[in-house]
Amino acid sequence: MTVNSTTLGRVLSAVALLLCGCQDRASSETESDASTGTPTSSSGTTAVVATSTTDAPATTEPDDGSSSAADTEVNSSEADDGGAQCDIYGQDCIEGDKCTPYSDQPDLRPDDIRCCPIVGDSPRQPGDSCVVEDYFGSCLDDCDVGSFCLDIDNDGDGTCQAFCGGTVNNPQCELDETCFIYFEGTPLCFDKCDPLAQACPDDQGCYPDAKADGGTGFICLPSIGPDNTYGDYCWLLSNCSPGFICVTPEFQPECDGLVGCCTPLCDTAEPDDCSSFDPNLECVSWYQNGQTPPSAALEEVGACILPP
Repeated sequence: MTVNSTTLGRVLSAVALLLCGCQDRASSETESDASTGTPTSSSGTTAVVATSTTDAPATTEPDDGSSSAADTEVNSSEADDGGAQCDIYGQDCIEGDKCTPYSDQPDLRPDDIRCCPIVGDSPRQPGDSCVVEDYFGSCLDDCDVGSFCLDIDNDGDGTCQAFCGGTVNNPQCELDETCFIYFEGTPLCFDKCDPLAQACPDDQGCYPDAKADGGTGFICLPSIGPDNTYGDYCWLLSNCSPGFICVTPEFQPECDGLVGCCTPLCDTAEPDDCSSFDPNLECVSWYQNGQTPPSAALEEVGACILPP
């Protein structure tokens, strides 16, 4: 069923940042306030694409304004412990170093962006498996300049993820990628995807590329809460199992979460089977009120929610 209303006006595309491993510091995720209004992405409701884009990257700026893409560009002065600060887009460190996030505690929340040495003699490339020394956030890994080891589980092993190139106002990724602000203000390139196909790599799912009221693009992100399915509590964009999406409680009849609960994605061109989860649910288009999907492949994306 496709409706021409603001049905998805309060659908929660909660902010996608890394899962904080500690409870004694402010969490690195940004909680959604589940409010209505315009999307918070600086790029609107479409994905930021290609090397020719002139828009700012899709961002997940927290409600308190404490982090934004601009925060990743810092001066070249020395940090307190000797690590030179740098421009993560420009990668302006000396040879053998790279500009990368750093945290002084193993809490997955970076304290700054700085130059750090690349570990080992054979730097890994984006998409390769990689190793983190000490803890995720230490800034010490074996990924090459322009990337870092994304180790969601903080077990020392991860995958090299490319930083966006260009500048904060003109981010650059490959044509099939989107520049997305992740990990407390870090611009990373993630593959675009079709949420109805869910063809992302293992341990990833296809999720919206911004905190927005529907109308977003979709990118492959690490699944944080990969076992969360229908009715399970969620509070991050990537906090549901692949094939499910986080919506605010009023759109999911069994939801008692403070922020949202997972509900299935659906294909608006296929027979509506949302009632198999709850007889009150209907398949409603993700794109509302004139919103244009960033690609034709996304035109039939919907979510199983309570009808208006």
